[in-house]
Amino acid sequence: MKFNNPFIDKTFVILWTIWCSVVFLSALILVFPLLFIGLNIPSKRVYRFMHFMPIYFSHIALWLMGISVRVHNKTLLDSEKQYILVGNHMSYLDALISAVASNNYKKYIGKAEILKYPVLGYLLAKLYVPVQRDEKSSRKWSMEAMFKYLKDGASMVIFPEGTCNTTPDHLKEFKDGAFSLSLQLNIPIAVCTILGAAELMPRKLLSIRPGKIDVYWTTILDPNNYSMEQINEMKKDAQKAMLPLLKERYPDGYGEINSV
Repeated sequence: MKFNNPFIDKTFVILWTIWCSVVFLSALILVFPLLFIGLNIPSKRVYRFMHFMPIYFSHIALWLMGISVRVHNKTLLDSEKQYILVGNHMSYLDALISAVASNNYKKYIGKAEILKYPVLGYLLAKLYVPVQRDEKSSRKWSMEAMFKYLKDGASMVIFPEGTCNTTPDHLKEFKDGAFSLSLQLNIPIAVCTILGAAELMPRKLLSIRPGKIDVYWTTILDPNNYSMEQINEMKKDAQKAMLPLLKERYPDGYGEINSV
């Protein structure tokens, strides 16, 4: 949603961003006691069930924010199977989007700085894999943690660009991590393309407006078709699966979106 009058549009976005912040924090505070209790019950079944709470939370939060996420080709995934779920990354909304995009038991990567925040820090430590990207030892620890959770049966959500893409290019260079784990543990890579998130919440502005986002599951990469020496080919195949939709939606790249 965008108004033709710049003043009205800017005023609306400010008010809507405040509303969304209140909604997110209120929902987080309401769901935290349930998560806290569930994550401290000594039961593997309950612990696993708690990982589905972010899916329900994200559905409700996005709905209250006026954001509709349409997931296409969801039948490509088997909710009972394990995948490494990868997608393009342009907005902070991608964390909520990735939660509703599949119903698999999954874990996420999160910035280690969030560990310092009340509530969010606790949830990151329990549900996600924190990483300090600037520290080699932390990245190594995170890879070991992901290796452990993947061997335990969880799917893993990884944005192979590493950080939000704030360049004019459709995709940044992919990191090896997701693909290396796939090849080592023989877990398929499920590739999705997210369209529209940056228009609703630009990475550089931290403002939110209501609207529609499309998520397309495009392909499954079988690690049996690659060797570790072919990891770059695997990364290129993941990019090739994303690029047609990105180029169709943004024929001139991200220049206008990322110039704000």
